[in-house]
Amino acid sequence: MNGDLIRLAFAGTAPATIDRLIERHGTPRRVVTAVTSGRTRLTSRAVEAVRVGADDRFEQLSRLGVAFVTRGEDGYPSRLRVFSDAPRWLFLLGEVSDAPSIGIVGTRTCTTYGTDLAQRYGFVAAEIGWSVVSGLARGIDGAGHEGAIAAQGHCHAVLGSGIDVVYPRSHRALYRSVIATGGVISSEFPPGIPPEAWRFPTRDSRNLLQAHVANETTMTLVESDAMTP
Repeated sequence: MNGDLIRLAFAGTAPATIDRLIERHGTPRRVVTAVTSGRTRLTSRAVEAVRVGADDRFEQLSRLGVAFVTRGEDGYPSRLRVFSDAPRWLFLLGEVSDAPSIGIVGTRTCTTYGTDLAQRYGFVAAEIGWSVVSGLARGIDGAGHEGAIAAQGHCHAVLGSGIDVVYPRSHRALYRSVIATGGVISSEFPPGIPPEAWRFPTRDSRNLLQAHVANETTMTLVESDAMTP
């Protein structure tokens, strides 16, 4: 089944679309057959991607150091297994931690005060051995990761783009630091998938994933004029 799922994952379409196709056709194998025979509404690019064999895809990921894991198998984050709406698959780069975790998320257009606060929370969480879960986005998300990294702590960065696509580009060094300090990058999307505008609705899925991975609590930092010193 993993062979069929990895082929479908490389379609790069919204995971919810693949879920609906599996519900309609019954099994991932039948969906692969339907897609490659032109019996779905997936784009031509997606169809061509699904036609590539599973062995070739696993070899591609191996060269990048990326793992492909599905619900129920070894390597899939244990905290997600209890949720019925957990992702059907994940691409992982780095090491998942079983330590307690906290999500630090918030606005992308924050003040210096908000950035400092998120960094402090990330630093303290890492100091006491918690993993910091966030989205690697600019603003609060990135600041939380920066604080954890400063404390040499574990980070779990959940992307809304391909596993190897850093957005914003200015966070490339932060992306590398997450891996260098023993953290993990996760995504439902395969390598090379950009953060295109039509993917924005899937951020709800990304936020849900962040909340599930953060088993202790998710801290959302929201700023207003009244909160700014």
